[in-house]
This record gives sequence, structure tokens and C-alpha cells, in this order.
Amino acid sequence: MEKSVDIVDFVSTLLDSGKYKEALSVPNDPKFQESFKDNCWDLISVIIRKIEDETIIIKPSLHGACEELLNVIIDKAVPEEALLEFIEQIELAKNEAQFGIILNPLQQLLQKLTAKRGRSLEWCLNSITTYIEGIPVPEHGLEGKEQLLMDSDPNVRRISKVYTMLPPFYRPFVKELDGTDSNIYTKQIITAFLISLLGKPLIYIDMDPETSAKSEIRLCCHTVVQDICLLEKNIFKFLTYLEICYKENKKSKSKKEFENEELPPYEHREKINLTTLSSFYYAVYSGHFQLSHHSTPSVYNIDYIVNNLFLAVIHLLSFSEHGPLAKGTALCRALLDCYPCNVSHNLLSSAHFDLSKCLSTVAIYSTYECIRKKSVTLISNHVNKFEYKGRCMLIKHLLGVTNHSGMIGYTISLYKNSIDEAFKETALPDCFKGPHLMNMIQKICYLPHGAESDLVELADQIITALNFLRYLALKDTENVTGIRDFFSMIEVDYLDKLRTGLNMSKAHYEVKLKDIEEGKDCTGETMKVSINLGGNMLDQIPTQNKKEIIYSALNAFHLIEGLVARLSECININKMSGLSMESE
Repeated sequence: MEKSVDIVDFVSTLLDSGKYKEALSVPNDPKFQESFKDNCWDLISVIIRKIEDETIIIKPSLHGACEELLNVIIDKAVPEEALLEFIEQIELAKNEAQFGIILNPLQQLLQKLTAKRGRSLEWCLNSITTYIEGIPVPEHGLEGKEQLLMDSDPNVRRISKVYTMLPPFYRPFVKELDGTDSNIYTKQIITAFLISLLGKPLIYIDMDPETSAKSEIRLCCHTVVQDICLLEKNIFKFLTYLEICYKENKKSKSKKEFENEELPPYEHREKINLTTLSSFYYAVYSGHFQLSHHSTPSVYNIDYIVNNLFLAVIHLLSFSEHGPLAKGTALCRALLDCYPCNVSHNLLSSAHFDLSKCLSTVAIYSTYECIRKKSVTLISNHVNKFEYKGRCMLIKHLLGVTNHSGMIGYTISLYKNSIDEAFKETALPDCFKGPHLMNMIQKICYLPHGAESDLVELADQIITALNFLRYLALKDTENVTGIRDFFSMIEVDYLDKLRTGLNMSKAHYEVKLKDIEEGKDCTGETMKVSINLGGNMLDQIPTQNKKEIIYSALNAFHLIEGLVARLSECININKMSGLSMESE
């Protein structure tokens, strides 16, 4: 009869019946000892499945019995076999309680396998990473102080709970590596795992000290980063990997994608990739975490560090979610703060141009107002870090890659501010003179469809351009920049077309306004008044709103018209000033 007892079902039934003492006595009962040992593999999964999120609160005795049984199993089972089953159970865990109850026996088994631990440890850490990455990432569109509400999100609490379990699990293996003769392969396995923890889902969680200074998840992130720095004495070694991952990301697929099992730990792209490294360097460089500097050697050139870390910023800013965007802007601000002023244009690498484009895109399209504002400030800070020629190169690039009137207007204002600053120098730099100025004016005074361009859509750009030209005509009465040589071009290619466009646009909008007003008295008739605004047809809007839009457009036209008149006047004054100087 004893041989016919299914030990797995027997233990399971005892646990379900609340007979915990009987269940714990089974492994020591002579009748079941052999069967218990032979069925350890199956018992592991059965015991773990008894655990739910609330078990430790509602049924603490059951939770304790399951923990004790798992400890007995790791004493009686073949370590290698038990380890494989625990690894599988991590990937199958249905809740954080199951995940947590696995970690302690898993740690004990790994500590037993001192000789063969390397590969086994890697499998364990891979399973943990897989489980963590499977937790859904919350995104509620919150920003600023609203981010505090994220702590009440169930998935954020899940992430926080899991991350708090990790340091007690991996710390013993980190301590073993503290010696000078430590195993390099094992050290890299653990380091790669820790860096991977900074990717999904942690990258989406708010880490700003202003809104999450004492949050558990932030403290866990701090611990993970400290441990990475402890294991790798030179964290700048990962800058090379960051550059490689950036290039691979542009190609979209790594050639080594299917060979990962044979690669060294730092070559595994599921762990060491652009996202995880970007998140890591955010934590190290943003100033949001207090870290010791023993892992940041001072021998590295600041240009090398900043140029490479800009790749991390660019990647973080490519996300649409608040978490990565906030980290990207924080890292960018910190990098620009440590970057010197009046940097030579010769140090402008492709990373700088990519960054300016990326910041411009975020400033225009991000759904988060605070992120947009930060990006606009960072564009200015970035441009003004360079000497005048470098500024002009970045501004010219921005004008070429941006198709948003407001951003183009802002970029023109950066150019105006730079030239105004340059006028205070003993000699005006060549980048603001002659052909260089001509080229910039052609970009600034650009009407894509000539007189037929949409002046409402281009209003910000046009208003800023006219103000800039008026400033220069008034400022440069001695023709230091050579602006006087371009007045004819400005008047014919820009102002004349602008006047024609204004007349056409005003007439068009005034007709539409008249149609709407007359339509008020048309009873029983369907009004069919359409307005094209910025390339969009606004047919399905209330009549009052249409009138407001038309009035706003007409006001913009009147403002532009006034600026055109004042600019023409300033051009004539400048010309007269030139003639009087010639006569003298």
C-alpha cells in the first residue's frame, strides 16, 4: 500500500487541508523518504503553486510550511536537477509571492555549486530578467507632482516589490568577487545582469528626486548602480559598448543576434544594449543619485565622455513615454552643465547635430508640457556652449531639419541673440558676415510656396524673421555684416512676395468672414464655409469658433503687415546712412 501512495498528491492534499505539521513530517517519515527524494522535481512546482500574493497575510502558516518544504527539498535533491526546476519556476511564476519564495532556495543551491556556478548563475539571472521584463509598464500621461500618483499603480507596486527582493539575492555573490583574484567571467555575468535591471521596466519609472526622493524603487535603483560601480572600477569602459549599440540600433538588427549563447556577457544585447546603458549613465551622470566617484576615472577627456553620452540622451529622447524622456532631459542638462563654454566648432561631431534635431522634435511633439519646455531650454544651452561659428553651424542645421514655424522662430531668435552678442566683440566674426550671413538670411526668409504660402502656418517664423532683419538694419548702420548688399534680394525675394501673400490671404479670410456673418440670417439653409488652417480643413467646427479663428488670422496678418512696413522703413534709413557715409 505504501508504494502506491502518490507522494506529490499526498503532500499537496495535506497542504490544502491545513495539515502543515503532517506535511512537514513527510520528508522524515521512513515510509516516504525515498519517494520524497525521487519526486523532488515535481514537488517544487506543486508547493510553489500554493502561494498567492496574500498567502503570507491570510495563511502565514501555509507560507511558512511551503518555505520549510522547499528548504528540505534543496537538502535532499540533486542540486543541479533542483536548480533547473527552480529556474523554470521563476519564468512560470504567476505573482510576486511565488517569485519571492523561489529566490532563497535558488540562492542556496547556487552557493552549493561553487565549481560549476558560472553558467548556472547566468541561467538563474536570465530567468529573473525574463520575469521582470514581463511586468506591464504603466503610463498614465502624468507629469510633475502628478507623478506621485504613480506609486498607487498596481504594476508600479509590483515592480517595486520585485526590485526590493533582488539585492539580498545577488549580494552574497558580489561579496565573493571582492578579492583581487575574483572570477572575471562571473563578475561580468552579474554586472551585465545588474545593468539589464536598469532597462525595462525601470526606465519607465519616475526617478526624479523632487518627486520620488524616498520611493523604494528609487532606492533599489541606487543600490543596483552602486553595486555596478563596485564590480566595475571603471564604468567608462561601457562607453565603447554604448557607441557600438548605437550604431547597431541604427542598422536595426545585430549580426550576432542568433549567436548570443556563445558570446561573452557584455556582448549579450538583451542585457547590454542602448536602453540599459542609457538608463545606467543617466543614473551615474544626471546628479539624481549620490554616487562615489571611485568608478569614474579622471583621465578621460570630457569631449569623449559627453559625445558618447549624447548617444544615450538621443536614445532616451526617442521614447514617447514620460520616464525615458525625463531621464533624457536630466542627463542632457547634466552633460551640458559640465561642458566648457566657447567650445570650438571643430569639436562638433555628428552626435551634436543628432542631439539638436532630437531636442527639437521633443520640443515640438512631446505630449508633456514640462518635457517640451525643458527641451527648448536645452536647445539654447547646447547652442550657446559653442563659439560663434559652432553656434551658426548648429542653428543652420536646426533650420534645415525643423518644419515647425514656432521652432524655426525660436531658432532665428538664437541666431539674433548670438549676432547681438558678437557685435560687442572687438571684431565681428566672419560667420556673421558676407556669404555666411547671406546663406543664413536665405534660410530665415523662406516662403516654401512663395506668395501662395500659408501665412497663418508660417506666422511665428515670419514675425521672428522680420524682427531679426529690422534689428540688423538698425544695428548695422556701418554695414559691418554686409547686410546692405542683400537689401535688394530681401525686398524682391521676400518682402514683395510677403506683401502679395498678405493681400491674398486677407482677402480670402475677409470673404470667409463675410460668408459666415451673412449665413447667420440664412434660415433653413446649411452653411458650407470651410477654412484651411495650417493645411487642415476645419469644416466641422461651430460657427463662433470659425469666426474666432478668422479674427486671429487677420490679426496676425495685420501684425506682419506692420512689421513689413517698419522693416522697409529701416532698410531705407540704412541705405540713406550708407549714402551719407559715401558722400563724406
